[in-house]
Amino acid sequence: MKPKDISAMSVGLNLLGGIIAGLLVGYFVDYAMEEWFGVRTSPWGLIFFFFIGIVSGFRNAYRDMKRLEE
Repeated sequence: MKPKDISAMSVGLNLLGGIIAGLLVGYFVDYAMEEWFGVRTSPWGLIFFFFIGIVSGFRNAYRDMKRLEE
């Protein structure tokens, strides 16, 4: 594989990684709030961080696409 092909694959992985990271953080926040503080925030933490993960993934994918154009 050429280096440019590997860089192109990283665009998709950045997008997927941001979404998965957002879901994991959101799940942990909901779990921690309920276990440690007794406050039930589910599913709002998960939803919030899911959207943060989407934005982060697209931002990183956009940066990689710009780098590939050079």
